[in-house]
Amino acid sequence: MAERPDSVATLATINVPTLLIAGGDDSIPLSEFELMRQQISGSRLQVISQAGHYAALEKPAEFGGLLRKFFDGLPQR
Repeated sequence: MAERPDSVATLATINVPTLLIAGGDDSIPLSEFELMRQQISGSRLQVISQAGHYAALEKPAEFGGLLRKFFDGLPQR
């Protein structure tokens, strides 16, 4: 992973509703998630406290609730 090229520049090309979910105790610094949020237009960042990198497995109910709220808020097509 460390040898992969930086893809921050491609984040600005994302043009769909985007929810970023991070664990408050993630090994990836929250500043990295915030950078992604800033680069993806209209994106949102939610942080699950007391969860690490596998927040979906560590706190499935909270993770699922965030997804449900996000999807329910999308416009119907």
